[in-house]
Amino acid sequence: MPSLHYRTIFLNFLKLGCLAFGGPAAHLVFFHQTFVKQLNWLDDQQYAQLVALAQILPGPTSSQVGLAIGYMKKGYWGAVLAWLGFTLPSALLMTLVALLGEQFFPLLSSAFFHSIQLIVLAVVTWAFWQMLRSFCTQIWQYILMLCSTLFIYTVSLPMNQIIVIFIAALLGIFFAQKNALTKENKAENSSLTDAISSTKRSKAYLWFIVFILPFFIFPVLNWLHSGVFTQIFESFYRTASLVFGGGHIILPFLHQDFVATGLISAEKFDLGYAFAQLMPGPLFSFASYIGALVPLTAFPVLNACIATLAIFIPSFLLVFATLPYWSWLMNQVYIRHAVVGINAAVVGLLLSMVIQMAQHYIVQLTDLLFVAVVIVLLKTRLPVWLSLISSFLGHQLVLSFL
Repeated sequence: MPSLHYRTIFLNFLKLGCLAFGGPAAHLVFFHQTFVKQLNWLDDQQYAQLVALAQILPGPTSSQVGLAIGYMKKGYWGAVLAWLGFTLPSALLMTLVALLGEQFFPLLSSAFFHSIQLIVLAVVTWAFWQMLRSFCTQIWQYILMLCSTLFIYTVSLPMNQIIVIFIAALLGIFFAQKNALTKENKAENSSLTDAISSTKRSKAYLWFIVFILPFFIFPVLNWLHSGVFTQIFESFYRTASLVFGGGHIILPFLHQDFVATGLISAEKFDLGYAFAQLMPGPLFSFASYIGALVPLTAFPVLNACIATLAIFIPSFLLVFATLPYWSWLMNQVYIRHAVVGINAAVVGLLLSMVIQMAQHYIVQLTDLLFVAVVIVLLKTRLPVWLSLISSFLGHQLVLSFL
């Protein structure tokens, strides 16, 4: 079998980055069809193992599966090219939206932004409902979810979301094991491990050390010199290192760090998030949009690149650190139980976001009806981009007659 070229990896993922609409669940279907069925780069067992590993890691599941495929085929540079191909289209488009938005924001009416806000509320509400059904199946999970919501909503602390996630992990270890929520089956012998050289396995722990170091370095840097650059970079890195359950959960983290602090207006934030729903590829490319709007450097395009790297770097480090130890990790019951608790808590974070947004955005009964209509459209088989664009145009048309 001829050696796989780096160019081939990049072009295959670039094609998916241009065409893979629909969020992580749809992305994983595209990946399976392309890399298992068509190209035979992996077999079904290997692909299932990659997905299982990505689901217990924080960060964007589909992006981590993609860069893991690249890593298995051509090592570190294969992972970089796989990620670059899949992320580049949406990152470029979101950066362009931010740059054009800076020129046209003053020309947009309040009615325009109100429609965008209601659409974002509908999308987040729909995401909350989907996550609730997936991640809360036991009484203790619902209680944990509601307690997380109450704590985030009522307690104003810079680290309140981190506190919730840490406590949820501990409660998950206790309650999930007590209720035997997760299966205790041992992982089968992994063909993933066989595909990774012994040299990479022996050095994999170094990547985990690199992953942990920023959590100690950034607080020291912020203490020595409270600069905007380190604060913003740390925000993206920390967000990607803590989020479980899909791209939507980055919203409350980034909202707290960028909107609540005044770095970005709520209107610009919502507009970018609405556009992110229309893009192919990973939802984490929302960071490209935010990066182009914040004062990291004097160059918005460079800022977008820095923000994009900052939010994806944890995924590289975690995949490089854990993939060689797949079998061991999947046999660690405590890790799986902790993730169960964290997933329930992040649903609560999203619910708190929904409540806060509803308080600000719902000003009359017609707003509530419009949100309900958008949610119904999202439940249909219509493409997400078509549902959102048609909803926006319909709402603007209705407002023009009122």
